[in-house]
Amino acid sequence: MTEVPFDCQNAWDYIEEIYKDTDRPKLEEYIKATGLVSFGPPIEDEMARLFSLLLNLVRPKRVLEIGMSIGFSTTHLALVAKRFGGTVTTIEIDESIVADARRAFEREGVSGSIEIIIGDAKDVICEMDSESFDVVFQDSTKTLYPVMLEDCIRVLRPGGLFLVDDTLFPIIRPPNEWTEGDRAIDKFNRNLLDYYVESTILPIGEGCTIAVKL
Repeated sequence: MTEVPFDCQNAWDYIEEIYKDTDRPKLEEYIKATGLVSFGPPIEDEMARLFSLLLNLVRPKRVLEIGMSIGFSTTHLALVAKRFGGTVTTIEIDESIVADARRAFEREGVSGSIEIIIGDAKDVICEMDSESFDVVFQDSTKTLYPVMLEDCIRVLRPGGLFLVDDTLFPIIRPPNEWTEGDRAIDKFNRNLLDYYVESTILPIGEGCTIAVKL
């Protein structure tokens, strides 16, 4: 029997082909509809699919997103939360992008399930009640990841889901070429192990950490 070497790109292409008609909204179409050319990078389609699956298991009433950008991830989170009568609170520091995001939420039918807070996330989250969210999604400026870690865990209820994007940034470059953001994410990845959570990092997109607060 001849062994066929496993090729990750072939695997991703195959998966994309399988789900091409079910991923809605798709990132490429979502970006095109906004008409914007400059914005913070959103999550990938495969990440949105994973998040939707996980949220359907959690059946959340309250979701916190840190870093809205054009609202692609917000939309996917809200589509699931809405199914269970829940809402998404999203924090965004760039006020100029909010109007475009609101139009996208209207277009996707989730505007009534989303609350937008404009401000610096590290200051906003400090004022939030402990154990008040079923899901927390961290996708802010990468240097804030370790700074906000304690509060992200604090506002999450026991049994709640902690989702974090871009956690494999440190392996993209050799350590001697790390940016401040790379160093911050490496610190975050290691510090997370000090908290009472069960977690893993998946090589999806540019890395995704999934954790459950115990």
